[in-house]
Amino acid sequence: MCDGFRLGRRRGRLGWKFRRRGGAERSAGWGGSVQRGGPAGRFERLAARARALPPLAADLLVVAVVGLFTGSDLAVNGPGSRQADALSWALFALSLAALVVRRRRPVPVACVTGAACAGWALYGHMGEPLNLPVIVALYTVPVLGDRRRTLWTGVTAAVVSGAVALIVGRDVVNPQGLPVLEMIWPLVPLLLGEAVRTRRELLAEYAARAERAEGNGNGRPPAGSARSGCGSPGRPTTSSPTRCPR
Repeated sequence: MCDGFRLGRRRGRLGWKFRRRGGAERSAGWGGSVQRGGPAGRFERLAARARALPPLAADLLVVAVVGLFTGSDLAVNGPGSRQADALSWALFALSLAALVVRRRRPVPVACVTGAACAGWALYGHMGEPLNLPVIVALYTVPVLGDRRRTLWTGVTAAVVSGAVALIVGRDVVNPQGLPVLEMIWPLVPLLLGEAVRTRRELLAEYAARAERAEGNGNGRPPAGSARSGCGSPGRPTTSSPTRCPR
């Protein structure tokens, strides 16, 4: 009777463990499916589709999005902002046209969009979306360049932005932010682009290392290690057996 009672308790424990394990596996499976179908999964799919686009199509898509937000802010005039006229829309068209060739001429495009942004501020326009063209241009400079060019671009952009803030900030009707803050915001897209370029370089280096390791692991000797004869390079082997010194 005691043996039967112990056997029943043991079976009950085993069944409880199996039920717990199965529930954990089902919950993990549900969580994995939710995670794959969540916002992160949708963002990854959209990013993959965007990377699959041709460069010109991607640039035109970026120009369309930037033009939508910037043009909407330029058309709607808030209190204290200047009414958009022909000069305002000319600067708008110039900025969008420059963004089309941002991959081929990143630094000149940053100069053109920066001049248009400064022109809007000096002309009396206010609004953060007006900075979108120069933000995209500044992001492109470090992504397609090097650290030295990023440094010089950041210094120039910060000085120009601070000078514009000092000039426009004297007007009480159209005040600008503090010059220090206006000098900082151009550095944000530059730092973001620098981080993206550094990550791409690291991934390329890791892929090259993995390819070299895979090539060395396939049984192929490294370059320059093939020897003939008794260990002397370039000596032809003979059919007669030779005794190599040990």
